[in-house]
Amino acid sequence: MSENATPRLGITALLGISALLGGLLVWSYLQGSKTEESIQPLATEQATLLPELRSLKPFSLSNHHGETFDNQSLLGQWTFMSFGYTYCPDICPTTMSLFSEMNDLLKREQQTDPYKITFVSVDPQRDSLERLAEYVTYFNPEFLGATGPEPALEKLTKPLGILYQRVETEDSAMGYVMDHSASIILVDPQGQYHAYFSPPHDPQKMANDFLSITDHARLGK
Repeated sequence: MSENATPRLGITALLGISALLGGLLVWSYLQGSKTEESIQPLATEQATLLPELRSLKPFSLSNHHGETFDNQSLLGQWTFMSFGYTYCPDICPTTMSLFSEMNDLLKREQQTDPYKITFVSVDPQRDSLERLAEYVTYFNPEFLGATGPEPALEKLTKPLGILYQRVETEDSAMGYVMDHSASIILVDPQGQYHAYFSPPHDPQKMANDFLSITDHARLGK
């Protein structure tokens, strides 16, 4: 072997390694570009997606079956939550009717991710579990009603930004009304606050957004 053989073999080996590394860098760049291209913001018609998902703070209420409704109840399926009270003269029955329409639209799809529709009463003084049961099942037997004492309700509503207050009405036979947020909250199967729908609500747009959101989440994009 000549004295110059070793350097030539070294250069050849280095060139081969450089080519390999160059190929890996190109592949890595292309993969990175592909990932960046695939992660596109999800376009929605009515839903506002949270930029950062977060788990709900611990809470515990009762549903209209007399069972516990808490963080564990949110796991394994998507959950739509609206907030109001059964004596509400306008917003709540309108929202529940829209839920019913949205539910019918989603049921027509060949396949949707599991979901529940839950109405949370912020008027526990008047909304007993029996009254809640009658109210929510009037719109759909599968809908769920939930409520609890004021401190328990606050543990759910405050972190979600749901506002409500009692307003005395002397000229009303009801004695008082509950002013409350009309937004609808969407919680994912991991119990995380995922999106919200601001009024005015449209059942078709909500159904479309739900399908888009669940497809997006399923693909992990």
